[in-house]
Amino acid sequence: MILNVQYFGMIAEKVKCESEKIEFEKSISLATFKSDLIKKYPALQNANYQIAVDQELVTGNFQIDKDCEIALLPPFAGG
Repeated sequence: MILNVQYFGMIAEKVKCESEKIEFEKSISLATFKSDLIKKYPALQNANYQIAVDQELVTGNFQIDKDCEIALLPPFAGG
């Protein structure tokens, strides 16, 4: 399974790239994905962001089980 990961705003600054492809052999939970990212990019440990999978915000026990686009989105300001 190949995940096309997009980083935006301050998240892109922390990981020093705007996108990358990450391959996993099998489906993974959102928690595992986040944990793996923090191992790769320790600067994300205390970062505040939301995750969207194929342009839908996801949380909790979401399972990633197919090739998809994942976006790490920084907090939004309202007004």
